Formats: sequence, C-alpha cells, structure tokens
Amino acid sequence: MLAATGVAFTNVPVDTPEDLAALRASGKLPFDQMPLLEIEGECLSQSSAMIRYLARRGGLYGANDTDAMWCDMVVGVTADFAETAIQAAFKPSADVAIADLEVRFAKFGPRFEARIEEQGSGFCAADTMTFADVVLAEALSSYLEWCPDILSGTPRLAALFKAITTQPDVAAYLNSDLRYGRPDDEYVIAAARVLQRALPAHMPDAERFVV
Repeated sequence: MLAATGVAFTNVPVDTPEDLAALRASGKLPFDQMPLLEIEGECLSQSSAMIRYLARRGGLYGANDTDAMWCDMVVGVTADFAETAIQAAFKPSADVAIADLEVRFAKFGPRFEARIEEQGSGFCAADTMTFADVVLAEALSSYLEWCPDILSGTPRLAALFKAITTQPDVAAYLNSDLRYGRPDDEYVIAAARVLQRALPAHMPDAERFVV
C-alpha cells in the first residue's frame, strides 16, 4: 500500500527480544502489538487500519459509498483467503503447505473471478484501481510463491494481478530489497526467537525460545 500510494518508506526489522522490549517501552505501540507504521508523526497499529488510512490518504477508496462498500467486502474476504498463505511457512512440509493453498484457492479463486467479471472494469471493487485490488494482488503474490501456476484457470484474476504488479511504483517495490522473500524456516525460527514463543511442533527443540 505504501508503494501503491507513492510513499517512500524504510523497513525497520525487530531482530531480538531486546529490540521488541525497547519498542514496547518506547510507547509507540498503541495496543502493544506489531506491525507499527510511523507516518507524519502518527504511530499506527493494526494492519487493516494502516491499509485503510493509506487508501484514504492516496485516493484508493473508490469514488462513492458503493465503491467503498465493495472495497471493504473484498478486503475482508481477502484476509480470510490470505490466512492460508500466512500459515504456509509454519506447515510441516512444502507439500502440506501447497495442498492447503490449493484447497483454499479452489474455494476463493472462482469467487474473485466472478466478482471481477461482474464489476466489469477489470478491477474488483470500482471502475479504477482501489486498495482492494492492491490487497488482493498482495495475497495472490503469496500464493504464487508456493504455487506458480495457480492462476491458470482464472484469467481475470491473473489479469488483475498483472495490472497491479506492473504499476510502476509497485513494480519497483517488488523488485527492490524492501520486498521480503517467501517466508522459510529461518523466518519461522526468527519470529519464535523474537516473540519468545514455541516453534511449530514438527521442528526440533520446539520449546527452545520459550521463557
């Protein structure tokens, strides 16, 4: 969303429990949760709030209340759709992760395809690009990292993904170091270490970071 609305930004990773403790002690986390977006003197929590703030700020919430309604509906269902991709790195194997993604896509993919057809503009919520298209394209990118051919049966969805990811600012972001790669075991271990939580049960010494 930052890239889609032309906002230059820097990623600030939290690499250790001490980094997280310092961030919490700073008072910057409104609800003691990450991620955190610092912008124009504001500290924003909750991804959905950040996305909508940037959408309003960047004029990507559609032209009227009906567009905005469809934006909110599509983004809401995309959150359900994206959950499987978010969980993929924590699965016991790539085969299990891919199987789960294929099942989830079989449920949601045709519905997204039908919505784009119904809307008639090539986008999913309005006559022009909205933040709903950006959020959906981001979710699709996570699916494609695991299942490169998953859009082969949904041409409208594939076209929407291409339209969003070839937007100049978005394309520049996707091809930069700002874009994190597909989460892997190293990511899973790092997250558990920083949060001092248990690893997935299939990993060795799953309780190693629990305090």
